[in-house]
Amino acid sequence: MRLPSQFSRRGALRFNVTPLIDVVFLLIIFFLVASHFVRSDNSEIVDLPRVSTASTDESPAHRITITILADGSYSMGGIRTPQDNVLQRIAELVVTADSDKSPPEVRIRADRNGQFGMIRPLIQQCARHNIRAIQFAVSTDAI
Repeated sequence: MRLPSQFSRRGALRFNVTPLIDVVFLLIIFFLVASHFVRSDNSEIVDLPRVSTASTDESPAHRITITILADGSYSMGGIRTPQDNVLQRIAELVVTADSDKSPPEVRIRADRNGQFGMIRPLIQQCARHNIRAIQFAVSTDAI
């Protein structure tokens, strides 16, 4: 049996790199977006309270970071937000966390010269919605 002439000539093996290039570009975009979200949590300059020792832990899937500036205003993701919107966002966090069956967490970055009166409504809202994981950001710089 004679094979057709197009199959009788064997050329070099060719790889299709188009899917590889697509995957590389998707990874680049993923890391750019991820780095943007990490930077937006810490976009406002806040003089954090100082501690001598601190522990670090993994970031949960459902966490929001609320920044309280020295003038008493709230900020989420680098955008100044009214207190009512912050409290509403805490309530929404519980709903999204319940759908995934993972515990929600609230992280508070408060200026050390600020007043406790700005933190209290956040803690009360967390207690109303049974959020037990509340973290306070601190600085471990030398005192």
